[in-house]
Amino acid sequence: MKKKFIVLLVLVGFIVYFNSLFNTFLWDDEEFIANNTSVQSIRNIPQFFTGKEYAPGGNIQQNTAYYRPITSTIYSVIFIISRGSPFPFRLFQTIIHIINTVLVFLVFSYFFNRIKYIPIFLSLIFLVHPINSEAVLFISATQEVLFFLVGTAALLFLIKKKHIKIQTLTLTGILLIVTLFIKETGVIFFVLIFFYLILFNKKPTSKYLVITVTFLWFYFFVRFVVGSTYVQGQGLFPIMRTTLLNRLMTVPSIILFYLIKFVFPKELAIAQHWVVYSPDFYNFFLPFFLEGAVIIIALFYVIKTKNKIFGFFLIWFLVGLLPHLQIVPLNMTVAERWFYFPMVGLLGMMGSVMSNINPPTGGQISKRWSYIIGLVIVCLLSTRTIIRTFDWRNGLTLFSHDIKLSKNVFDLENNLGTELIRVGKVKEAKIYLENSVRLAPYWWVNWNNLGVIYEREGKINKAEECYQKSINNGDYYLAYENYVAILIKQGKDAQAREFLEKEALVRFPYNERLKQFYQYLSEKR
Repeated sequence: MKKKFIVLLVLVGFIVYFNSLFNTFLWDDEEFIANNTSVQSIRNIPQFFTGKEYAPGGNIQQNTAYYRPITSTIYSVIFIISRGSPFPFRLFQTIIHIINTVLVFLVFSYFFNRIKYIPIFLSLIFLVHPINSEAVLFISATQEVLFFLVGTAALLFLIKKKHIKIQTLTLTGILLIVTLFIKETGVIFFVLIFFYLILFNKKPTSKYLVITVTFLWFYFFVRFVVGSTYVQGQGLFPIMRTTLLNRLMTVPSIILFYLIKFVFPKELAIAQHWVVYSPDFYNFFLPFFLEGAVIIIALFYVIKTKNKIFGFFLIWFLVGLLPHLQIVPLNMTVAERWFYFPMVGLLGMMGSVMSNINPPTGGQISKRWSYIIGLVIVCLLSTRTIIRTFDWRNGLTLFSHDIKLSKNVFDLENNLGTELIRVGKVKEAKIYLENSVRLAPYWWVNWNNLGVIYEREGKINKAEECYQKSINNGDYYLAYENYVAILIKQGKDAQAREFLEKEALVRFPYNERLKQFYQYLSEKR
């Protein structure tokens, strides 16, 4: 029976995500993959483990913002095989998501073996739920499905063992350390497995702690001594630019956001940057007391019924949410892909309750109606996800759709403006880029793109000013290129040459366009 269910999961997974296989690179995919020379050669793979790479635009070798060497290695391998086509990336990501669903099914089958249809129902929800679509459709989020794959495999490997030996714990530890080299969030699997050993009376808890400390020490040694020392990004995003108190006030709304999207995933959008700056009734007090009440009831239920399975998945849910509650500020307030791990905990709690109220005899509820209701739920979620895959067709379709839901977001305004420039709608693009600059005058990308608009309009002085502001705000190679080009266009050869020698080529020594400008000026001289 399990084999038939697994085949069903594979078929449904490919049906739901088939349309997405033909989507293009979009959003951060262009920066991290399509235009990132570091992942376009397997010779650079050793550099990923030292936290250094050649950034887009011919930048000097530098520490990267993320230390995820295994993820970068996989990007590099797929890029070489695919020759830059997005199709193999999307196929790989879809396959990993389907494999993850199979692992989730096996985990649920272990805990809910009394009623065989509960695991398949819960797994189908995980497979087709629209809130998980971002983790599958966004190539630059491949690390979400990858770290989940390895971590869940480690957990499944452990729970299948009746007698846990030191060899089992060591292999588990090796798998868990791999999750950290995929994404630092993999640390939550260390915590989850620790609680599993405690709850289910697995004896070698102390040995596991020793192994955990050893492997974590190794990771942090590599991360901070050999590799990247990066901890937190620049204060670019609103959640990064606010205080810890404001971030804590935002936590109840963050949790409520994920729960609402789980129950009613109608409005989905990328680039969520809202912040709760004052504790009002709807954004703080109401979600705070509702969520607090639910957690208290859940804990009371665990204590009263001694339901270890429910308790384990409650921990799974809470531990999964913790890294994304903005205690350490991230690059978005919420992101649908960040619910990929916590969702299993929520589904597991549902399965525990269903298993208790619906015994093998079927109870008072007709099994036929239960199957019909379950089928309807899965079909509705699948349909919503299929519709969402069309939004991700390309950058223009995604940004045009999501800006209606995620309003006044500086990077989304910029991204849509950029896509409109590409299709020749310059006047319309200018509106979005001006709004982006208004919302984030400290950014560099939006100023550069606004400069492109002014240059096309023939407003050379304004374009030069925009490029200069972009350069002042950050090291953006396109701004350097455009600034030199516009100086040459105005006949300011001496100024352009001086800028190249003292700033541009010092910062971007491998940039081919800047080198061509310098050669041109040298020959002209």
